[in-house]
Amino acid sequence: MKDRQEKPDRNSKPETLVNEKNELPISGDDSCSYQAHGETSYNDEESTASGHFCSGLRLNGFHFIENILDTMVNPVSYKDENGVFRLVNEVHARKVLGFPKEGIIGRTISELAKEVFDKGDRRYIVEKKNLLEGCNEWTGIEVEILNHGGSRTEEQEFIVADGTTKTFILNKSALKDENGEIAGIVTVMQDITELRQMEKALKENIQAKDQLNEQLLKTEESYRAVIEKTGQMVYDYDNQSDVITWSGSIENITGYPAEYFKNSRAAFWIGHVHPEDRKRVLEGFESLDTGKDFQMELRFRKKDCTYIDLEWNTASIRDENGRVLRNLGVVKDVTEQKLAGINLQRSEERFRKVAEQTGQVIFDLNYKKHKIEWAGAIQEVTGYSPEEFKLFDESVWLENVYPEDRHELFSALKKSFEEGKRFKVEFRFRKKDGSYIHVENSGVWLQDDEGRTYRTMGVMKDVTDQKSAMEIIEASERKYRSFMQNFHGITFQTDENFSPVFFHGAVKEITGYSEEEILHRMEWTDIIHPSDLPRVFKEQEKVWNSQEMLSGDIDCRIIRRDGTVRWVNLIYQKVQGENEKPKFLQGIIYDITERKETEKYLANLEAARQKEIHHRIKNNLQVISSLLDLQAERLASMKTVRLEDVLDAFKESQNRVSSIALIHEELYQNKKSNTLNFSSYLRKLTENLFQTYKIGSADISLKLDVEENTSLDMDTAIPLGIIINELVSNSLKHAFPGRKTGEIRINLCGSETWRARKDHKQRKITGFTLEISDNGIGIPESYEIGNSETLGLQLVSILMDQLEGEIELRRKGGTDFILRFNVEKKS
Repeated sequence: MKDRQEKPDRNSKPETLVNEKNELPISGDDSCSYQAHGETSYNDEESTASGHFCSGLRLNGFHFIENILDTMVNPVSYKDENGVFRLVNEVHARKVLGFPKEGIIGRTISELAKEVFDKGDRRYIVEKKNLLEGCNEWTGIEVEILNHGGSRTEEQEFIVADGTTKTFILNKSALKDENGEIAGIVTVMQDITELRQMEKALKENIQAKDQLNEQLLKTEESYRAVIEKTGQMVYDYDNQSDVITWSGSIENITGYPAEYFKNSRAAFWIGHVHPEDRKRVLEGFESLDTGKDFQMELRFRKKDCTYIDLEWNTASIRDENGRVLRNLGVVKDVTEQKLAGINLQRSEERFRKVAEQTGQVIFDLNYKKHKIEWAGAIQEVTGYSPEEFKLFDESVWLENVYPEDRHELFSALKKSFEEGKRFKVEFRFRKKDGSYIHVENSGVWLQDDEGRTYRTMGVMKDVTDQKSAMEIIEASERKYRSFMQNFHGITFQTDENFSPVFFHGAVKEITGYSEEEILHRMEWTDIIHPSDLPRVFKEQEKVWNSQEMLSGDIDCRIIRRDGTVRWVNLIYQKVQGENEKPKFLQGIIYDITERKETEKYLANLEAARQKEIHHRIKNNLQVISSLLDLQAERLASMKTVRLEDVLDAFKESQNRVSSIALIHEELYQNKKSNTLNFSSYLRKLTENLFQTYKIGSADISLKLDVEENTSLDMDTAIPLGIIINELVSNSLKHAFPGRKTGEIRINLCGSETWRARKDHKQRKITGFTLEISDNGIGIPESYEIGNSETLGLQLVSILMDQLEGEIELRRKGGTDFILRFNVEKKS
C-alpha cells in the first residue's frame, strides 16, 4: 500500500469503482471487493473477512446503491483518495453541507468552502476551528485511515446547513478497490446532539442537587442547633427503613438520655404515647407516606412515668418523582401552654358568667380565623337573642353603630391598635327595636409569638343610664358654675367656735374686706353690728345645740370696712359629723340693704296710704251724711209721706252707699295703687242694681261697652259711680212701665291729649265720654237739666259740676244721657 502522508494528486485520474456498464466490480469469488472495516482494526485481512458487501449479489447499476443511501436518516458520504466527493446521500447534502447533491459530487470540501465565502454566507465562521479543519481535504484521522486502512470513530461538532450547531458521531472506514488498494473513505454520521444536551442537563441537575443537599445538610444542622436551644426535639423519619433519628432537647423533655431513642423505630416511640392517643399517633405515622403535613397534640410518658403534652409537627421530603423519602419535624413540650389554655378557658368562662350577671356583652374577634364570638347579657343589652347576635360579623356590627359615631370610633380603634394599648370607646348602638343606646367598648389587643396582633377581646356594656346621669350632673355643674359666676352673695363655713374657715364670693363687694383678711385676721365680732351680735350668736347656738333644728336664717347688720352699715341675710345649715355631733355650720350671706330700705319705704308709704284712706273714708261718710240729709229734707218737704216713699228713699240711699263701698272694695284689692279698675267696678255696680230693681218678669238687658283696664282715682271714681248709679236706677224704675223687654246701654271711652298748665308745663289729660241710654218710653219733655225735682237727677247735675264736666240729653228712641269730663294724670 502506498504511503498517503502526502496529499494525493488532485489532477490524477481517480480510480474507478465501477465498470464501463456502470456495474459494481465483483471479485472472482462473486463477493464485493470493497469492505467496511472495524472501528479500530488495522488488519486488512480481518477487515475483509469481517464482512463482504452484498455477498453473491451482482447489482446492475450504481444508482441502486445511491437510492438506498438516500433512504437512510444518517448522513453518508464517500470521498476518493484525492478528497473528491464521489457519493453523498440526500441527508448529508441538504441538511449537513447545504448543497444539492449535484453541486457536491466531483468537488472537494475546500472548493465548497470557497463557494460559501464567495457568496458571503457567514454561517461557517461561528466555529473557526471547524471551518479550518473542514477546508482541508483530509483530516488527521482520514490521513491515518488512507495510510493504514481500517476504520475510526470520533465525536465532532458541526455548524450544519440551517446554521445550528450539531454534535455527531462519525464512523470513517477505508474502502478498497478490486485490486485490494485503498481507494477512499466512507463516512457515516450519527446525530447525538439531543443526547449530549440531555447529558449536560443531567450533569447540571446532579451538581445542583449536590449543592442543595449540602445546603440542606447545613440548614438542618443549624435548625437542630436552634431547636435544641429553644427546648425542642427534632426528628428525621426514614419512611423506607422505619427508623427515627432524634436530636435536640431530648433529655430535658422526656427525661431519657439521647441514646435511649437512637435509631429507634416508630413502634418504639408509639409505645411511650398515652394509650388513649396511640390510635391517632399510629394513623399519623401511616399518613406520612402520603406526604401530607400535619400538626397533632399527644400525651407522652416520661421516664418518671408522668405524662406531658407534646405538639408534633411534620413536613415531608420527596425525590424527583414525588415519592416521599423522609419526614422531618419538631416535637415540643406544650404542657404549660395546655395548662395555661385550660386555666384561660376556665377564667374566660368565669368572666362570661360575671359579664352576663353584670349586664355586659363579651366579644372575641380572631383576625386570622375571621371569626367573632359573642357571650354574656346579649339580649338584655341589644334586644337580639344570643342565636341572632352570634350571626353578627364585624360588618353587621358596624352597621348598627350610629353613623355620626363611626368615624370617631374607627379613629380611636386605629390609634389603639397602632400603639398596642388598651382601648375604651363610647358610641351609640342600634338595638333590635331600632332605638339607640349609649355603649362603652373596652378591650385589649392580643399578639402571637411573632409580635403580630391577631386577636382582640373585650366587653360591651350599656352606659345609657350613666350617660344620662352624667349629663344631668354636667348640666347641674354648669348651672352651679353659672350660679357661682353670677352669685352676688357669700358662701361660708364656720368651725364649732363660729369662727369662719371658708369665705368665698362677693366678699369685697359686701364687706369691703378681702377673703384673706376675713379668714386670717378677723372674727364675726369685727363685722357684725354690736347691737345685732347677741341675737346672731343666740340663733346659731340654738341650731348648733338642737336635735331637731338643722338650719336657720337671720337678718342683721354688718359694719363695712369704710364704716357704712349694710343689712345682710344669713342662711345657715348644721353639718353633722361622727356620732351625729355637729361638725360645722355652712351657709350663704346676701346683701339685703336695698330690700330693707324698700321695706322701710313701703312701710312709710302704707302708713301714708292708711292715713289717706282714713281721710277719704271720713270724706265719704260726710258725703253719705249729706245725701241722707238731702233725702230727709225731700221727705220733710212732702205734704204727705207714704211708707212706700220712705222705703224707696232708703233703697236709693242704700244703693248710693253701695256704689261708694264697691269703690273701696276695688281699691283694697289693688293695694299697689291708689287707682281702681273702673271697668271691673262698673260691671259689679250694674249687676247689683239689676238685682235690686228686678222688675217682675220683664226682660231688661244691659249692653256694657267699656275699655278694659280703665283706671280712675277715688276723686273721680266716687262721683262718677254715684252718677251711674242714679241714671241706671232711673231707667230701671221709669223707662219700661208695662213692657216685657228693654235694653240699657252704657258706653265709656277716653282719649289722651297734652295741655299746658298755668305754670306753662305740659300735662297729660284724658277726655272721657260716658253715655247711658235706654230704649224705654223716654224722659218727660218738661224735664230740664239742672232743674229737676227728683233728688237723683239733682245729684247728677251737682256731681258733674264737681267733675267740671258737661251733660247732654237726647230723647230720640228713648232717653240718652251723654256726659263729658276730663281727668288729669297725676305724677
